[in-house]
This record gives sequence, C-alpha cells and structure tokens, in this order.
Amino acid sequence: MNRTLITIASRFLSWAGVIVFVSSTAIAQTSSPTPLAQPREAAPIDTTLATPIGHEVNVSIGGYRYTEPGDLAISIHGSKFGGGYTGTRSLNKRQHWFAQTDVRGTVGNVTYDGWCSPYVIVPNSASPNGWDLDFGDASPCSESGDKDWYVEARALFGKDFIGRTWAVSPDTGLGFRHLSNGTSGAGGYRTDDYLYLPLGLTARTRAASRPLSFNVEYDRLLHGWQKTRDSDLGGGDIPPTADAPGFTIEGFTDITFAQHDGWGLRANATYQATRHWSLEPSFVHWSIDASPVNYETVAFTVNNVTAHQQLGAYEPVNTTNEFAMKLGYRF
Repeated sequence: MNRTLITIASRFLSWAGVIVFVSSTAIAQTSSPTPLAQPREAAPIDTTLATPIGHEVNVSIGGYRYTEPGDLAISIHGSKFGGGYTGTRSLNKRQHWFAQTDVRGTVGNVTYDGWCSPYVIVPNSASPNGWDLDFGDASPCSESGDKDWYVEARALFGKDFIGRTWAVSPDTGLGFRHLSNGTSGAGGYRTDDYLYLPLGLTARTRAASRPLSFNVEYDRLLHGWQKTRDSDLGGGDIPPTADAPGFTIEGFTDITFAQHDGWGLRANATYQATRHWSLEPSFVHWSIDASPVNYETVAFTVNNVTAHQQLGAYEPVNTTNEFAMKLGYRF
C-alpha cells in the first residue's frame, strides 16, 4: 500500500514537472521581446509637380517698348503678336533630370518717337570738295507703321527637386535672340543678335487642384552683334542754305557694333486650367550697355566734287521691356 502510494506520488510529481515545464515554455514563447525602433518612412512626394514632359504650342499678345535714355531719348513701342513651341524630354526619370527646347517669335508694327537731325555741311579746306558732312540741330520727330519682329531659340537642361506640396526646378543652357527693326522704306534696317546664358528657377504647386508654376530667370549677355544698314537709306539732294551750297548724299556704308555687357530678366506664372490648356502672363526685360565706337563711310558731292568721309557712331545704352499674355496647348 505504501509502495503504491509512493509510485502514484512519483508519477504525479513527474506529470507536475512536465506541466510546469510546458507552461513555462509556453510563457516564454508568448512573451514578446522589446521591439526594435523602426526607421521613419520618408514623406511621400508628388511626382505630378515635376517639369511636364511633352510638347506645348502657344500664341500671345502683348506690348513692346525699346528705349534709349538721355537728353535725346528715343523709344520704339507697339503691340506684338507671337507664337512659340516648347518641347521637354526626360534625361533621367528616377533622378528627375530633363532637357528642354524653346522657340518663340513675335511680330508687329511699332512707332518711333525721338529726334531727327538734318544733314548739313561745314567748311573744311582739307576735304576734296572743301566741305565736311555734319548734323544740324535735333528736333522731335515720330514715325509709325515700322515693321518689327524677333525670333528666339533656347536649349536648356535642369533637375526637379520634388516635395509633398512644392517642387523647384533650376535650369540653365544657351539662348540666342535675333531682333529686326524696320524704318520707312527699309525693312530690317537695324538688327540685333544676342547670345546669352540663362539661369532659371521654377517653383510648382497646386491651386484648386490644378498645377500652378512661377518662373524667374536671369540672362547674362555673352556677346551682342548690332548692324545698322545705312546703305538701305540711299541718297538724296539737300538744297542750299544761306551758309552753304546745295549738295548730294551719294550713300552710306553699313556699320556694325559689338556689345559686350548686358543682362536680361524674365518672369512668368503659368496656370494649367485644364489637362491641355494653360494661361501665362509673362515679362521680359533687357538692359544693354553702350558699345565701342565704330565707323562708317559716307560719299557726298558738293559743286560736282565727291568726297568720302568717315563718321563715328556707337550703340547707346538701351533697355527693352515686353509684357505678354500667352495661351498654351499641351499635347
């Protein structure tokens, strides 16, 4: 009897030990270790704020004003109509690099408000005909209906830095601008060519769930070429005065100027009203320093004797301001 009780007790303690072992093992398995700190996820970005890839054409209407300040200030001003094309492609989609080409042109009739000086001759015993060509006193004058146009081409590359609600996109490249000013009877009388370095920054966000962007750009003039085609003016007869005989201007040669210093500033805002259509007010400013003096040759005849004389001139300090409203179509 005692032996039986001992056996039963021994078996009970063994079972109890198994139960305790299993229970402690279960407790050990169900107890969660202290969790490790998880890295914080980066804030999501809105890739739709990146520079749009594709093509856009636009039309515009605006005002243009070219001025030369000073005592004899002049201005060339008027309305202009324009059109343009912009093509953008991705260079690296993951890192948001892009390339862009931009071509734009405008045309319109403008008005010249400034000063006119008559041709006169003054005595000079060293001249073959005894006279030098000079200019008389300036007086206000105006001319309207002059044809004026320009075309501009740019190649840019840049990168998008995109956040949750804003993206910024710096870009740079190379730009070329050709401007043609006409005068009465001489279309393309004066042309300007600018080679420049653009440095731009665009910021994009959303307004009323539609993309809205702001762009500002500084343009550094690398070199400018200016040509005045005085040969297109031809010649003419000048009647005598109380101080000088009549004379005939046979003609002028053309004259060119090199422009080394200048800068431009551009600003615009673009609202993507629909998937395809956008509105964009824009402003362009150019400020160009005076050029070095260069010379042209004039031939004039007095008393049937023709003399050739060099006249010095330079392109003065000048500024250009242009405002426009553009309607764009993206595809």
